Amino acid sequence: MNEDTRFLRQSVVDVDAAVVGISRTQWTSIPFPDATPERAAQIMKTDRFDILPILPIKSDDSVKEHFQTQAWNDYSSVVRKKVTHRDVISLATPLRNVIQGFALESRNFYYLGSERRIVGLISIADLNCREVKVYLFGLLSELEIQLGNMVNHHCKEPELLEMTFGTNENPKYAEVKKQYESDKTNGVDVPFVEYLYLTDLLKVIGKKRLFGQLGYPSAGKFHDAFDPLVKLRDNVAHPRRSLITGLTGPESCKKLWEHIDLVEGVLFHLQ
Repeated sequence: MNEDTRFLRQSVVDVDAAVVGISRTQWTSIPFPDATPERAAQIMKTDRFDILPILPIKSDDSVKEHFQTQAWNDYSSVVRKKVTHRDVISLATPLRNVIQGFALESRNFYYLGSERRIVGLISIADLNCREVKVYLFGLLSELEIQLGNMVNHHCKEPELLEMTFGTNENPKYAEVKKQYESDKTNGVDVPFVEYLYLTDLLKVIGKKRLFGQLGYPSAGKFHDAFDPLVKLRDNVAHPRRSLITGLTGPESCKKLWEHIDLVEGVLFHLQ
């Protein structure tokens, strides 16, 4: 990638499957001679793996088989399966497409390929890593910027001040108000909308009935769709909170994709 190409990129955060997944040199596998269902189940239960590649006899051979749980997070029954072309994607696949595949194809894993070789593995459990949260934070930040632009276009600053601060005694708003007034005193001329949280923007959009511009017929349907994004943003902002939970991993992944798809749809509409 030359210098000019870098300036033309519109995506701020580029995360691909290889960044999130695990290399073949680092993954846990089971040697071919030891590849019994009993031994595989023991390893998978101990390490909480739903996929266990079977290491071929020749180390430079491609992985052709693996053990897999029949139900997510249930190690009471594992089956031996052959690797097919549907199990492999490029290691350069964008994270967004990986999550889409997990959700829409009801998959829990992909092998990562490069030059006709399997070189890594990614599963839905890997979606709890920091790099995924960095990607999501970038996406949600762009959403806040675009919603803020829409609110700023339809709402004057005095009205925004009244709707946000008003008689609200929430300590959170007291701190925001203090910072805003301090900045104004020091000559920092920043639009007030930049001080608002995602929750504030959603409230203003509801009160000003701007949800129609986003394709929603009522405030109720708008908030039903967008309120889960507030929780997602909170999870993304706290490094120790999991996006994918153990007992409901596949379902958590589907909800994550629904949130991504919603944000992309809104950004497409606004831009």
